[in-house]
Amino acid sequence: MVNILFGCLGFIITHLFDVIALSGIKKVKPVIWLIGNGLIAYALVQLCLSVPKLGLPDWLAWIGWPLVLFGIFFQVAAITTDLPVKKTYVESGAGDQLIKTGFFAMARHPGVIFFIILTVGLTLVSDSLLMLIAVPVFGALDIILVLIQDKYFFPKMFAGYNEYRKETPSIFPTITSIRACIKTINKPKRRIKEVNPVINTNSIFLQGTNTEIWQRYCGFLDLKLADFMNIQKRLLQEQIELLNRCELNKHIMKGVKPRTIEEFRDNIPLTTYNDYNAFFSKRRKGILPEKPITWMHTSGRSGEFTKWIPVSERRYKAMGDYIIAVILLSTSRKRGDFKVKKNDRILYALAPPPFMTGTWARRLEEAMPVSFIPPLDDAERLSFTDRTQEGIRVAMDDGMEIIGGMSSVLLAIGQNLKDKKTKVELLPLVKKPNKLGRLLKGYLKSKLARRSLLPKDLWTLNGIMAGGADTAIYRERIKEMWGKLPLDLYAFTEGGPIAVQTWGYNGMTFFPSLNFYEFIPESEIEKTKDNPFYNPKTVLLNEVLPNHNYELVITNLLGGALVRYRTKDIVRITALRDEKYDIDIPQMEFHSRADNIIDIAGFTRLTEKTIWQAIENSGVDYKDWTASKGGKEQPVLHIYLELNNNSRDICEVTESIHQKLSELDTDYANLEDLLNMKPLRVTVLPNGTFKNYSAIQQASGAVLGRLKPPHLNPSEQVLMSLINNQAEPVILSVSSKEEYKQAVKQ
Repeated sequence: MVNILFGCLGFIITHLFDVIALSGIKKVKPVIWLIGNGLIAYALVQLCLSVPKLGLPDWLAWIGWPLVLFGIFFQVAAITTDLPVKKTYVESGAGDQLIKTGFFAMARHPGVIFFIILTVGLTLVSDSLLMLIAVPVFGALDIILVLIQDKYFFPKMFAGYNEYRKETPSIFPTITSIRACIKTINKPKRRIKEVNPVINTNSIFLQGTNTEIWQRYCGFLDLKLADFMNIQKRLLQEQIELLNRCELNKHIMKGVKPRTIEEFRDNIPLTTYNDYNAFFSKRRKGILPEKPITWMHTSGRSGEFTKWIPVSERRYKAMGDYIIAVILLSTSRKRGDFKVKKNDRILYALAPPPFMTGTWARRLEEAMPVSFIPPLDDAERLSFTDRTQEGIRVAMDDGMEIIGGMSSVLLAIGQNLKDKKTKVELLPLVKKPNKLGRLLKGYLKSKLARRSLLPKDLWTLNGIMAGGADTAIYRERIKEMWGKLPLDLYAFTEGGPIAVQTWGYNGMTFFPSLNFYEFIPESEIEKTKDNPFYNPKTVLLNEVLPNHNYELVITNLLGGALVRYRTKDIVRITALRDEKYDIDIPQMEFHSRADNIIDIAGFTRLTEKTIWQAIENSGVDYKDWTASKGGKEQPVLHIYLELNNNSRDICEVTESIHQKLSELDTDYANLEDLLNMKPLRVTVLPNGTFKNYSAIQQASGAVLGRLKPPHLNPSEQVLMSLINNQAEPVILSVSSKEEYKQAVKQ
């Protein structure tokens, strides 16, 4: 009886194979498969050699041997001939190819019937009583386990499995299914080259090779700068002709109809959203260069109104192509190498339509067979917190391969998992072995590392896409949390995708065909501060200089509506080309907002990124912050900070941030060295200040982007709202070395 138990244990271990496959644990699948099948084979041999014997007639052995050979041959054929052996039994992860031909046209689990035939044959050959007992035990256990596979595992592994289940019997074949099996076996097989990336309705995804798909979506990385500029100018010339014929020309271009790009740049003034608001707020379609198929809007955080932006059909499709490029790049390790497959699951950590990211998600679902979790229809109905919770719940069951969103959101999701704020109910795990396996694996990894459970313990992501000014600040923390560096995407509603990092995770490369780019040098920006009516001069991408900052100006191409639009974004050109990866296009990074700079004594102009990085580097355990320029007799940098632990000494907090600011910004350090100034003032806000502010904003009906105060230069009203939330604000203000030393002593 011990050998019967060994055989049962072998079946159970073999069927753990599916849990391991879904969890994605590397190099374990073949070990589990070999151990399980080894135990079954060992048990069968021992049972055949066991006593007592049945005393069957000798002639039955002549019937048994053909059954044994038949069972072994077709059992091996069923699991090797039709299935891709390496993908199924060796490589990590679940197989992604549903086989419906050959033996799998006869039954969904043909191995069961062949195994029963094998064990009956062994019973006749061995004349063993224990073997006779083992036949119904092993058969029943095998049937139970494959039924579990059929209901819980295979529908998650293979797209279209539910339809396959309706048309093909589970274990015992029918006349119709046997005919289908014979038909597919006799049908000549065509060798189809396996394509590693996604399968898509687009013909290139159905028939293309990796090289063709890469070239289709990421080929812009191979452009020479001259070719890049030719694309820009050709599309702008086409756009000028569209603008000259539409009613928008009269309102925005004042009736001027340039014929050339030079005339366009010389005669058409720069614009802001104020120039479009009267038309776009009413979604007027008739005045546009091309009829929009949808409209996107911002939260209105950067201005007094929500910005509505029309999207033409051509721009909508091009945005989809560039988002596909971002996904490919987020999973790439080198040029042309990427890891994207059919039905990859993407966590929906985005704002729903008509916000930009939600619109992109809709376009992406049309263009690629990816699966958002939660599904888009569900995600768009849920609040941000609820859809994140639901997405994590589904990901615990089914896994996920890709995640994208604002970097602060990705960090918050990970932190909630780490702090156990995301609920994981233990009772339902009994019915969800893949989820149980994922949790056990995650807890084991975290315990071995002697730390809290992190998302990277639960999922092995192929790609992470992040946006927002804080990505550079949070990138290492996101990597520590999720196990992979986030790929930085620079995009905004008015322009769509603008630039993206590559597999080197350094500077970003511009996309060529959505917008025509112009750049306002810093010297010209300064002139507009002195004279708001001054029309600053611009340079083109082939005229920018490395290590210089520019305000980005865009003209929408492909039937878009914005003309020489000042984005108020300051970008820094980090290099004229990427020498390491041979990308012949200037590289950029987001630097700051043009209207969010704190100038201190003409020595330093601090950006949100610099201040944020200093707070992060200081090690201060904080919840949120905002900063403004103050001071009557001399300028000060005033940071309003809510701490997680108010017991920390305020002088120590201030000194830490001051030191990190000095390390990050040499001009800030010069304030102390040359002017004997320490302009930093810190106001510690009590616990719950920012949470209460958000609650008040939400109760008043504010949109998502206005729930939090801006990090730089909040209005006086916002500051008063924050300060009035406290009884006695703790303030440390010093303006010289001596005053600072005295304050520390006190």
